[in-house]
Amino acid sequence: MDQSSFASKFISRIQRIDTPRIESFLTQLVREKDFQRVVFDSLQEGILVLDNSHRVVFANETIRTLLGLHTRKVLGEPVERLLRARTLQALAEQFRADLQPIEQREVRVRTPRPRIYSVSVLPIDDEGGNVSHSIWIVIDQTETHRRAAERHQAESVRSLATLVSGIAHEIKNPLNSLNIHAQLIQAAARQLEPQLADSPEATRLVASSRVLLDEIARLARIVDQFIKAARPPRPELRPAQVNDVVRAVADLLAPECLERHIEIDCDLDPQLPPLSIDPEQLQQAVLNVAKNALEAIDKPEGRIVLRTALKSDHALVEIEDNGCGIPEEDSLRIFEPYHTTKFNGTGLGLMVVYRIVQAHGGEIALDSHVGRGTRFRIALPVDDRPVRLIESHPGGPIRLLEAGPELLVSPADEPADVLDVDLLEPENPSEKGL
Repeated sequence: MDQSSFASKFISRIQRIDTPRIESFLTQLVREKDFQRVVFDSLQEGILVLDNSHRVVFANETIRTLLGLHTRKVLGEPVERLLRARTLQALAEQFRADLQPIEQREVRVRTPRPRIYSVSVLPIDDEGGNVSHSIWIVIDQTETHRRAAERHQAESVRSLATLVSGIAHEIKNPLNSLNIHAQLIQAAARQLEPQLADSPEATRLVASSRVLLDEIARLARIVDQFIKAARPPRPELRPAQVNDVVRAVADLLAPECLERHIEIDCDLDPQLPPLSIDPEQLQQAVLNVAKNALEAIDKPEGRIVLRTALKSDHALVEIEDNGCGIPEEDSLRIFEPYHTTKFNGTGLGLMVVYRIVQAHGGEIALDSHVGRGTRFRIALPVDDRPVRLIESHPGGPIRLLEAGPELLVSPADEPADVLDVDLLEPENPSEKGL
């Protein structure tokens, strides 16, 4: 039965209906309204319904959570007061002007936390065919973008591995030949040097041969790093204590930290059980990150903290420093091959870390703030279940953490029409939404 038609007939005859039937009808309406509220609040999509003056007449629980509206009065408020970002206001104005649907426009939200939403605005017609309301449907696409970024990164690594397999021997064979001939030149120059003691040419020849050997050795190291980054050896997994691995890294860095007056601390969870890991590879991964932390500290009272913790489905290894931090444009590409901000860096260290963690069935994320420091998180599975890290990155993709920005989307994964969105902070934190 058409409920709206039934309600109209009921109202038209209300004077002839006895009190018990009225009470029964109103009770049924309340139950249906409560049921509809439960259904809408259970949806993963955020639903916002506006009247023709763009005031909110309905907001489900999801939209309040997505847009941080729990501490604000929502019903009856103009949508512009809730979403003051110019981009969203432009969407509202566009819809107000032509009353045409706006479908799946992607926007980036920076508060209450960095997310990426898909927003649709659809008209609702009344019985006369006029637009009486509009419905905003907001879908959180952050996880989709994160997975796309991971696929992009995996494809980048696979492409690199294919490239390396084709050029490794082509480069190393000539390097070996160059190294042999440079050694012969150096030996001959040293034999001639006593005979030509007053000859600057002999001295230059010895010095040049030494430079040749040093540069050849440096090129060989870079090629080796490239090969290890692209095709790291398969980890030899065995039960081992992650705490012992982290402790070993701290011991390795302790002398340099002491020399540079940098404090290095370990905060290890004694409840962490043995995990199925390759201790040598994991130590390399943690050491690479910790060395980056050491190099990022350029101020007095520097501090590095190596931390472990047992979570529900994973073991967490954190490397935190109070160094210079990583700009957002660099953190988006931090694990890409040959991306480096160091003058003498190869850009392969963190890629090696990424591959090792990936080979262990884990995930890695970072949370960084320029001028305040960086925190890397490595999550390793404690059993056969897949690791699900928290969240990460200031308004973008790598990052997977509870407190602080973190996402994992490379610039190539962003949609062409991504919009920046800033939401209003609550004007009155004590004011409860209806």
